[in-house]
Amino acid sequence: MSSAVSVTPIEQKVAALDPKEAERQLPADKAYTLKFACASLSSMAASGVTNPFDIIKVRQQLRTQIPGERANAFWAIGAQMVRNEGLSSLAHGFTASMMREFVYSGFRLGTYELFKDTLHTVSNGSLTREGVSLKVLAAVCSASIGSLLANPTDVIKVRMQAEYPQGRPYRNTPHAFVSVFHEGAHSATTLKRSPLVGGIRALWRGGEATTFRGVVLTISQIASYDHIKQVFKSKRWMEEGVPLHITASFLAGLCCSLTSSPIDVVKVRLMTDKHRQFSGMVHCARQVLTHEGPMAFYKGFGMCWARLGTHTMVSLLIFEELRKLFGVEPL
Repeated sequence: MSSAVSVTPIEQKVAALDPKEAERQLPADKAYTLKFACASLSSMAASGVTNPFDIIKVRQQLRTQIPGERANAFWAIGAQMVRNEGLSSLAHGFTASMMREFVYSGFRLGTYELFKDTLHTVSNGSLTREGVSLKVLAAVCSASIGSLLANPTDVIKVRMQAEYPQGRPYRNTPHAFVSVFHEGAHSATTLKRSPLVGGIRALWRGGEATTFRGVVLTISQIASYDHIKQVFKSKRWMEEGVPLHITASFLAGLCCSLTSSPIDVVKVRLMTDKHRQFSGMVHCARQVLTHEGPMAFYKGFGMCWARLGTHTMVSLLIFEELRKLFGVEPL
C-alpha cells in the first residue's frame, strides 16, 4: 500500500521563518501603503488616549506664571478645567487631533522606512542600515513632509485646546478653520496685502517651529526606537517581541520628551499668537527666555512626558501589532 507524501516547497518554509522574506512577496507599493495605514491608525488611537494630557500641557505652556508656581501644576489646571468647563473640556480639539495624526504621523512614521530604503539604495550602501546616519536622514525627510502638511490641523488643535475665560470662540472644528483663515485674511487686508495669502499664512502660522519640532521629535522618537531595538537584538539582550517593543518605546518616549519640550513651548505660543506679538520662532524663543527664564521652556514637562511618553508607547506597540496582522515585518 502506497501513501502520499506531502512536500512543502523550501521557499514557503523560508517565508514562514523569515518575516522579511514574507514581506518581499508583497508588492513594494502595497507594503508602503500598509505601513502608512498602520502608522496613521496607531497614532490616532494613541492620540485619543492622551488627548487630556495634551490639553493640560498646552494650557501650562501658555501660562506666564513663575515656573513651579502651584497654580500652574498639572493637577491644578486639570481640576480647574473640569470645575469651570466641565468634564468634556478634556476632549477639546479631539477631531482636529485625529486629523493631524492621520497626516502628520502617517507621513512621519509611515514613510520613515520608505526614505530609509531609498537613501540606502541611492548611497549604494554607504549609508548602512546598522548606522545612525541613515536613520537620522530618513527621520528628517519623513518628519519635514508630515509636519509641513499637517500644520493647519495643528494650529486648529492648539487653538481649540487653549483657555478662553471670555467664552470659547469656536463652535466646532470646521468653524475654527474658517475663523483662523478669516483672521489671517483680515490682518492681510489692513496691511493692504492679499486676503487669500493672509488666510493661508494664518493656517501655516508656526510652521517653522512645527517642522523643526517634528524633525527633532522624529529623530529622538522613531530613529531612536529603531536603533535601540537594533542594538538590543544585536547584543542579544532581548528578542523581537512585545517586551522589546515596550522597553524601546519607553526609552524613546523619554528621549523625545526631553528634546522636543522647548520647541513645543515656542510652537504653542506662536500658534495662539492672535495679535502677532512674535515675528517668528527665534523672536518668540528670545522673548520667553528674557521674560520667563530658561525653565519656561520646560513648562508642562510633566504633562509633556505623560502625553508624549504614553503616546510613543501606545502608538509604537499598536503599530508593531498592526504590521504583524497585515504580514509586514517589524520596524
